[in-house]
Amino acid sequence: MNQVTVKDLQKLKNLVSFSATQLEKLASNLFIKTFEKNEIIFDQDEEARFIYLLLSGVVRVSYINSHERQTIVSLLPAGELFGIDSLNPQRHHTFRCEAFDECTIGSIKPQTFVEIFLGTPYDNFLRWYTATIHPGRSAYVHCIKGIGLDLRRRLALELLNLADRFGTTDPRGISIALNISHEVLAGIVGASRQQVTEYLNNFDREKIIFRDGRRIIVNIERLGKILEGSA
Repeated sequence: MNQVTVKDLQKLKNLVSFSATQLEKLASNLFIKTFEKNEIIFDQDEEARFIYLLLSGVVRVSYINSHERQTIVSLLPAGELFGIDSLNPQRHHTFRCEAFDECTIGSIKPQTFVEIFLGTPYDNFLRWYTATIHPGRSAYVHCIKGIGLDLRRRLALELLNLADRFGTTDPRGISIALNISHEVLAGIVGASRQQVTEYLNNFDREKIIFRDGRRIIVNIERLGKILEGSA
């Protein structure tokens, strides 16, 4: 398939609500390519440049952690749009996408996609997306990253996330500006309060974190090494 028609697009249930004019513009701007089974469409951490539309076949979305363990996030059916990391400029793909079986896929520049379906300048859309959709997607990705990690690494990952979202600079590292209890942390990482307390005490002894009342000051570099398995 070298090109797609409006009738082809109207057969995809995710696109049936769009007008024929919009679908005609989409069809004329899609670059069509066929992928063999298990062929990588784009890889994790690759520069995100296009929105993709799955025209036929099934796509496997997965996350590869620092130990090369693969978590399958989703299997996408025909009609699904993916590669949405490209909606935010200079981003890289969070996940790897591969052809689960032979697939036909269309790709389109995100700016063109937005203008066709939203009828608004891309800069206007980007301000809205950054303020509303991107934070929720970041939370979703954060949850995926924790799958398959042992408790030590899950706790390190969560402390890094809290430091990123609530952190302020401190001479000893990054201070997490929350009076967060061990019980709350346990609920976030899916462990008992006693386990979290034990690991935090270990982090304290290893000078990976410092305590200031209930506030925690973290050493970002050393937490990162825990996730990499080198600490």
